[in-house]
Amino acid sequence: MALSNEQYDALMREYNHKQSRNSRIVSYRTKELYSAVPSLTQLDEEVSKISISSITAIFSGKDIATASAESKKKLEELKMRRINLMKSAGFPEDYLEPPYDCPDCKDTGYINGERCHCFKQAAINIVYKQSNINNILSKENFDAFDLDVYDNDYFEDGSELSARANAEIALEKATNFVQNFREKGGNLLLLGRTGCGKTFMSNCIAKALLDQGISVIYFTSSELFRVFEEQTFKKNANVAELHDHIFDCDLLIIDDLGTEFQNSFTTARLFQCLNERLLRNKSTIISTNLKLEELRDTYSERITSRVFSNYEVIKLIGNDIRIKKVISK
Repeated sequence: MALSNEQYDALMREYNHKQSRNSRIVSYRTKELYSAVPSLTQLDEEVSKISISSITAIFSGKDIATASAESKKKLEELKMRRINLMKSAGFPEDYLEPPYDCPDCKDTGYINGERCHCFKQAAINIVYKQSNINNILSKENFDAFDLDVYDNDYFEDGSELSARANAEIALEKATNFVQNFREKGGNLLLLGRTGCGKTFMSNCIAKALLDQGISVIYFTSSELFRVFEEQTFKKNANVAELHDHIFDCDLLIIDDLGTEFQNSFTTARLFQCLNERLLRNKSTIISTNLKLEELRDTYSERITSRVFSNYEVIKLIGNDIRIKKVISK
């Protein structure tokens, strides 16, 4: 649903709180630093004098370029003296920089009048009510990814790779996807039988990217098409903003594709969703229990050709991990 006035005001209060917090921290650190390094006060006075003399020189008719170059050189020298003084006293050179949660918007929520990615994700969390997802991600992340649940003696479809060796390759692809996401983006198709770790892996990726301030929405395929139905047939204003986020978020995760009730509407909307996100250079992860040939049979050729040509495939094999974990407890 769209953010209500109350929800928007609550978000802005959070940003105001962050700015106030940052101001208090900088104020405290400034007092601490100047108490430890009193000579910084003299440096500040020199900086002020240079700035005033530069303005005076310009108004007195001195060449602007020359005055600016001289001032810049002196200020750089003072900056290096300042850094050296701070380091010698045991302070990092960025000690007086505000500890922003989001350096991009400096905890204002906006960049050049547009909502920052951090604001969009905060809005997504409210609109989509992702609290349950966030709880899951606290447990399902790369730190918790256990290769030992994949057997060295399990092979599938005549492959020479064991489930364990295959999982190592899959994990490497997933971590590379995260590491290169800001520069390259990309799309993933996660294949495998039920319980082989596809959802866990997509959650690992989601957690890692959310930690980087990248906007992520997770849907099961049934949930996704329910939003499309509400927006298309019922013109439900409550899902309008969520519908827009589906196309605008940095990463859309569609879990368990193929488990939804399939008809011409779902096929058409799936193509529209995937195609539109490709056109906008937005990334998508699809996980499915279907094999490649089953995807071709279930969905239109337009969809499968789009997916096969624009998505990197990660396949996981093995016994049902969830059952193994229950047994091992």
